[in-house]
Amino acid sequence: MMKLELKNLTKSYEKGKIALDHFSAALEPGVYGLLGPNGAGKSTLMNLITQNLEPDEGEILVNGISATKMGASYRDVLGYMPQQQGLYDRFSALEFLRYFASLKGLKAKESRKRIEELLEVVNLTKARNRKLGGFSGGMKQRVLLAQALLNEPQILILDVK
Repeated sequence: MMKLELKNLTKSYEKGKIALDHFSAALEPGVYGLLGPNGAGKSTLMNLITQNLEPDEGEILVNGISATKMGASYRDVLGYMPQQQGLYDRFSALEFLRYFASLKGLKAKESRKRIEELLEVVNLTKARNRKLGGFSGGMKQRVLLAQALLNEPQILILDVK
């Protein structure tokens, strides 16, 4: 059973603005949500969990092992759908997912099958060859969700509005 521990995470930005102040939690399998006003530190916390930011203090543990020490194997168990991401407008949905499957280290045969499954799950099979620049906001979010699910993550972080 997977356990994600967040221990005393602290992050501050320029001019001493503290975005997260000694946040701790132990997360076991389940669904969790973060609610709070703008500037409360929700996205900062998610960026710390996904290692897009480094904490000023504290640590993240997966089953008692430091995520930092796990290196690439930590990213193997993680899927992340950012709130905003610059999609490659000239890529089709299929090209985008192939590109990210490659970045995540999926083998070609495995990625083809997984991409087909996910395009079906997010209801974009018919739009697979359309350029992302022509997608609606909701369609773009579904492509990002498929990207987050490519590696069948044990931890899925969804940063949505």
